[in-house]
Amino acid sequence: MIHPLPVFARRAACAGRSRVRPSTRLSACGVLGAVLLGAGAAHAQAFPVKPVRLISPFEAGGSNDGVARLVAPKLGELLGQAVLVENRPGAGGVIGTEVGARANPDGYTLTVATTSTFSINPAMRKLSYDPNTDFTPVGLIGISPYVMVTHPSTPIHSVKELIAAARKRPGLVEYGSGGIGTPGHLAGAAFARQTGVEFTHIPYRSGASSIADVAAGRITLVFTTMLVADSLIEAGRLRPLAVTTRTRLPRFPKIPTIEESGLPGYEFNLWLGIVAPGKTPDAVVQRLTDALGQALRDKATNASLAQQSVEVLYEAPREFSDRIRRDLQTYTRVLKESGAKAD
Repeated sequence: MIHPLPVFARRAACAGRSRVRPSTRLSACGVLGAVLLGAGAAHAQAFPVKPVRLISPFEAGGSNDGVARLVAPKLGELLGQAVLVENRPGAGGVIGTEVGARANPDGYTLTVATTSTFSINPAMRKLSYDPNTDFTPVGLIGISPYVMVTHPSTPIHSVKELIAAARKRPGLVEYGSGGIGTPGHLAGAAFARQTGVEFTHIPYRSGASSIADVAAGRITLVFTTMLVADSLIEAGRLRPLAVTTRTRLPRFPKIPTIEESGLPGYEFNLWLGIVAPGKTPDAVVQRLTDALGQALRDKATNASLAQQSVEVLYEAPREFSDRIRRDLQTYTRVLKESGAKAD
């Protein structure tokens, strides 16, 4: 493998005092530049030569893990190397994301980025990573709607009945989430703020744990992604009250939206994408971006994501970067208005 010359070596080769005529010096520098560019191109063409690690910064079984494991096989097939999903949960996604930020910028460690880890966490706490400078976007995968669910044993069958119960006994309705500042927390906080009701928020170490408790009837309510809740709804273990999208979902046409249930303008979704460490070579990022775009165009992968209620919405690095910045500004404002603070 040809390695680029250090800066001082390039300067010595192309500058300084030399007995070679100026025109010859320029020609020599041109040759050197061509060699270095050729080496970079060869490196990009060779990438990857070993398995790629994809960090999911939440527990197995959550929405991140589900999407990562649906996309990874086809992505690995297109790259010619296995893409191995590695769960690194903790601190609402911060721990795994920090691991991704500190990884070697060589394209062999990628991270699942979400609304929570890239737009909410940085808006509410000081972190060791900056989503705009410590990462290079590879591409957006898609959007997963949220759904409001309760246990089938509760007397609550609709959004109106939920509001009535919460108003009758303020604080009695307990809703869980994967932690303070997570999308599930903010979805419930926005609902309570818009309706004027008082919920008791119970933060868990993970969204999967909050789902387990509502499915067991230990808490009243959870706002979670349809990706996590769909099979439990179909099995009758959870009762859906409403989805957080503006329109009903094709797979669950009988579930009303929160907006049509009496809260005009209410909408809440989760986006998921893939990022690489900052300073990853452009050619390597382009290789990953091309493979991700192809994977999402694959009919089988697309169908699998749709079956899990994930709307495939591929965005290239520039558009994805714009989304991250835009949502970070939005959630900074939302968090300020809600008064939510990190633990």
